[in-house]
Amino acid sequence: MKKLLKVQYDKVVDKIRADIETAKPYFEKMRKASIRFLLKVALVVVVVFSIVWLGKFGWKRLTNQDIFMVSPATFLFETPDWATDAFVHEINNIHGLKDKYNIFEKDLTKKIVDVYESSPLISKVNYVQRELPNRLKMKFELRRPVAMVKRKNKKYLVGKDCVRLPDEFYNYPEEGDPIYIISRKSVKVPGYGEKWKDRSIEDGIILLNYLKHNKIDKLLKIASIDVSKIGGRHKEGKIGVELWTKDGAKIIWGFSASSGQVNELSNYEKLQNLLSVALEEGADLEDMEYVDVRWKKPLAKRINFR
Repeated sequence: MKKLLKVQYDKVVDKIRADIETAKPYFEKMRKASIRFLLKVALVVVVVFSIVWLGKFGWKRLTNQDIFMVSPATFLFETPDWATDAFVHEINNIHGLKDKYNIFEKDLTKKIVDVYESSPLISKVNYVQRELPNRLKMKFELRRPVAMVKRKNKKYLVGKDCVRLPDEFYNYPEEGDPIYIISRKSVKVPGYGEKWKDRSIEDGIILLNYLKHNKIDKLLKIASIDVSKIGGRHKEGKIGVELWTKDGAKIIWGFSASSGQVNELSNYEKLQNLLSVALEEGADLEDMEYVDVRWKKPLAKRINFR
């Protein structure tokens, strides 16, 4: 029995060896094919990396030429009448701008927007676009003064968004006399580009913006907006905002409709009251001592001449 098993075992082993010998040429062929394939893959990888590297190197050399460089110092824009030469110089040399930029620089437009929006002279950057080979097209909104805040015998330029502006960059007023926002509150004077943290000054600017929008500031020759009595109590009761014309007429305006004052008229209603008096007494109100527009029917008093 053992002899029979040994014979069968030897036959199986011999058959396996024969099969291995038969398969050897096939495995050798597969090995050589695999080596050739791997060599081809390696060659392709080397070629691709070489092309990419040469492409990056060539692109860098191409784009680093002077023709693709843009300088903020060459930025041109239409200078408004109310801007000084110092304003133009400041716009072209805003802190944070580099001397030159590559037109292909990554995140270039975002970098330009961030720098310009940090300037107190600019309220908003609408867009920055690249134009090959070496131009940037930009649109931004410049801050300009609408009045002067007057407190403690000092004057500060202020824009329509209640932001303090640097005096040396503006020709204000462009013509005629300035409009003053009169305040007596002891609040910290903001830095350039910062808003006044005084609700009364903000109310005065909002009212001035409304009057300017309706061209009332020039029609009635508004000289100042006194916000010093907001919140104060006087013998007439709560006063709020008072306007003064160039000819000395006082316009008692009161508070904004959003102030929470009971039965406070809207700015539109007060303006209609004011215009009704101006239509009857003359646009400059030169013969009026005061006009009180806080009520449904405006109150007015003429100057007594003797």
